Amino acid sequence: MLGRVCRLMAVVAVALQLGACIYSDYDLSATLKSELPLKPGIFSKDKDNVVEIRRFGDAYRVYNRRTKLTAYARAYKIPEYPDYLLQYYVRNKKEPIVYLFLKVTDKGFDVYTIDKLANVVPEHLAKLLKPGPNNSRSENEITIANGKRDTLYVIRELARAGLKMSVAESYERRP
Repeated sequence: MLGRVCRLMAVVAVALQLGACIYSDYDLSATLKSELPLKPGIFSKDKDNVVEIRRFGDAYRVYNRRTKLTAYARAYKIPEYPDYLLQYYVRNKKEPIVYLFLKVTDKGFDVYTIDKLANVVPEHLAKLLKPGPNNSRSENEITIANGKRDTLYVIRELARAGLKMSVAESYERRP
């Protein structure tokens, strides 16, 4: 039980740091083929935030050296977005899956979020979201109500809408 709580806290902590997040209970690996655009290695956001990224089958294993927590990530190509869709999760199916956007750079990688996400969700997508505090305009996150049916559709429509995105976190490769 304690391990499950720690894993959930790891996902929540990363999501809160990143800002605008798309949450779902659906794993897109059942629908899309993952890609591995990032060369594994050690990356840092700053001197205190260092992560080790290793290949783990069709995904990446992300180990945070400071928190000692492990999460997993997959990258997907979708035609509506020029870079990658990032899926960030823990291996316990009960935890929410976080979707963000990823750009691999010469120095490492950037994670992008949609600015003011909860405020700019197109009306035709808003009805596909769970009601509640996570979808309120004061929070910058949304939760998809029917993950299996709507996750890919909502993400593709958000990317197609051309909403303003900004870098939430930037990591550089360490020697």
